[in-house]
Amino acid sequence: MSNSNLYSGKRFRLAVIHFLLGRTAQGIASFAFTLWLVRELFPSDYGIYMVLWGMVDMMMPLSSLGMLEAVRRFLPELAARGAPGVLMRFVRWMMLIRFAILLAWVALIIAFWPEIASWMGFDSEQQETTKLAVWLIVTVISFRYASEMLECLLEQRWSQLIYAFMPIGRLTGLAILVFTDNLSLDRLIWIDLIVSCICFLLTEFILIRKLRSISGTGDYKVSVREIFIFSWDMAGVNLLRAIASAGSLRILVARTLGLEAAGMFAFLQQLLMIFGRYLPANLLANIIRPMLISRYVAGEVGMVKQGMALLWKSNLMIICMIMATMCVAGDAVIGLVSSDRFQEAGMLMMIMLLGLGATSQGQLVVMIMQIFLYTRQLSYFSVLSIFTPLAVIFGSVWGLVGVACGIAVSVWFMNSLILNWLNRQTGRIELDWFSVTRGVLLAVVISFIGLIVEFQFGAWWALACVLSAYGPGLILIKPLNQSDMVLLNLGLRHRARFLKPFVRNI
Repeated sequence: MSNSNLYSGKRFRLAVIHFLLGRTAQGIASFAFTLWLVRELFPSDYGIYMVLWGMVDMMMPLSSLGMLEAVRRFLPELAARGAPGVLMRFVRWMMLIRFAILLAWVALIIAFWPEIASWMGFDSEQQETTKLAVWLIVTVISFRYASEMLECLLEQRWSQLIYAFMPIGRLTGLAILVFTDNLSLDRLIWIDLIVSCICFLLTEFILIRKLRSISGTGDYKVSVREIFIFSWDMAGVNLLRAIASAGSLRILVARTLGLEAAGMFAFLQQLLMIFGRYLPANLLANIIRPMLISRYVAGEVGMVKQGMALLWKSNLMIICMIMATMCVAGDAVIGLVSSDRFQEAGMLMMIMLLGLGATSQGQLVVMIMQIFLYTRQLSYFSVLSIFTPLAVIFGSVWGLVGVACGIAVSVWFMNSLILNWLNRQTGRIELDWFSVTRGVLLAVVISFIGLIVEFQFGAWWALACVLSAYGPGLILIKPLNQSDMVLLNLGLRHRARFLKPFVRNI
């Protein structure tokens, strides 16, 4: 394949199709696994299992030390215009160093596992049962790291296929354990370990084959010093954000409110993560990032800023829609999907959705700051991440609602400050506040109507009312502007015509 065609519009559109198909399969399998698991495990075991996965998720940024961000930033450039052999050496050394870091972390955690597990609330029997889960740090994170490299090369077909295999494999393993009446926490961990190991080996094989097909024809090289400085700046960001990650917050809830409360918090978190994957800034991040980097390198800064503004607005619109549904039928929906294990959780879910909105916007801002190479400033701002775990500890006095409020307030505060600074530094990003305000008002009006319907006819009729009214409502307020449509035409070509009903003429 010609390096000049690696990030062409045609490959971008194919990547979007493969990405959407893969994410759909992954989302369905993850949702089914979550709903089935919460019904089969005892509340305390479910809490332990989710805390263990919280530990794995927390180790993702904690073990990165800026290397994942360096891969996301430099690999697309090296693939498109790198000198011969540079791309392969870059990938080889980044993977070897990351693998060594993971092994060092695992050795350290195993050495202090009794103390760590006891701090998280595990008794002596549970400590021994869950010790094997530490190795998930190596298999899961290594698999995700290699998949990120494939996505940087716009190889969404293979990366999303293997990503989908992970929840499908876990779901299959859970089914076997349930139907053979052998379900237990330790066997479930073995299933996760086997499936993640298979995913890691498959991803490595495909990545190596892809790299061998790319012949360096340019003259671009990135120095070790440049990679080190970028990674060093991002390492501080990773370390600080690790303490405010979803996994660390789950562990803090287990510590302050107990394992059963952590199970409920983790279940709602898991639903939010499924929703969050389909927010535009998250859904398309690994496809759009290489494209934006290529535009930034070509000097098309305006397109980068317009891309951010469109993703930012789209995120908020979708969050408003989900919050409207939770407002009118949150208790019924959560009760149904949890098999009535978690009652009256609608209000809690709404507050956590506010936090999700801030988190998704924060991920978008971080991506843009990395593209503009504002990594040192980002490391300074990341000091504010410490307020999130402090807010969890303080809010735990009022239970899970207090925890959710603390997370939402702290995350919105931090990301608003960073966005305001970025807006000034980049010569002003034209954020479409007019459309966002109309979107929020639409959500409020539809929620008010839905509450009236809920009072008269019940939650499910109210939910149907909200969902059926939101699409026509968006056509009425027309949240997209002409600048958005220009960008969408570049990326989607003729498919962008389906979005014309949502575009303002002025």
